[in-house]
Amino acid sequence: MITGIVLLASLQATPTLAGWFGNSAASGKDSLTLATWNMDWLMTPRTRDELAPRCLSQQPASQERAFPCTPGKPQPPTRHQADFDALARTATQLRDEHQADVVALQEVDGPDAARMVFAKGWKLDCFVNRAHPQKVGFAIREGLPYKCNGDLSALDVDGSTRAGADLTLYPGTDREVRLLAVHLKSGCFDGRMDRHFSPCERLRQQAPIVEAWIDQRVREGKPFAVLGDFNRRLDKDERYPAGPDESAPINLMQAWSDNNPPGAVLLRATQGEAYVPCDAADHHKAYIDDILIDQKLASQNRNRRFARLSFNPQDRGRELSDHCPVVWALKP
Repeated sequence: MITGIVLLASLQATPTLAGWFGNSAASGKDSLTLATWNMDWLMTPRTRDELAPRCLSQQPASQERAFPCTPGKPQPPTRHQADFDALARTATQLRDEHQADVVALQEVDGPDAARMVFAKGWKLDCFVNRAHPQKVGFAIREGLPYKCNGDLSALDVDGSTRAGADLTLYPGTDREVRLLAVHLKSGCFDGRMDRHFSPCERLRQQAPIVEAWIDQRVREGKPFAVLGDFNRRLDKDERYPAGPDESAPINLMQAWSDNNPPGAVLLRATQGEAYVPCDAADHHKAYIDDILIDQKLASQNRNRRFARLSFNPQDRGRELSDHCPVVWALKP
């Protein structure tokens, strides 16, 4: 039964960001800071050079080791060391200034590509098993105990969409938190998903798979988060009902946050937050990158601070990404 999204307590005001993100001692041992970042076809230069001569005119399937060169559409960026260095400065900010514990990564060609940016202080792991260079995975702060739970492969609904990456932090302890990183089908950013439009049809197929994962975590009684690139303007989405059929919802948020089973209630990081552009060339108006936490994790962390990590203006003109990190610090 669809009962509608329930909004939890709003974040409490704090005097400055420095008081939140200043150092690990200030963070406290029970705090958790999550982030998500779509890195726009992040590959090593060698990989891009190897794949470029045999690029395809259409989006490759998941098991094809290739990328597209579709006429009229931008190709994956060619990056040089200065570009990787600029991206690495953002990763350093995530680690040192924002004290991020885990970063969900999208459009990254596995650990070797991620290491071009997340060079020190991170474990790069749990990347999905996909030949396609657009993979989902995690950067985990070095020293944090974790385990990879395998791919949520069902999200690849047609052999060309992206599986989810599943990770447990602090496994086997009373601090255990389950995380699902997603990069959902692009192209159906708002409006009803029951339109006869291929991206919406694929996203509509993915929706109940994420809901099943959420519902299972609720039944287990473990706190969790779903984070990544939803390719959906969830601020608009949550205003409308999911529809009568949970197996084929017409909107995402009301389907996932329906209190069925009891406790299946989600809080969204970008709720009520004004859109902050990544750089001067960013003309988007709404977030599609987000972090969703469940009722249990929210109740354990009533002090929450949202941040959007824009790129440094000095790096304008570099090949960075069309996304920049969304960060959510959670504190008791």
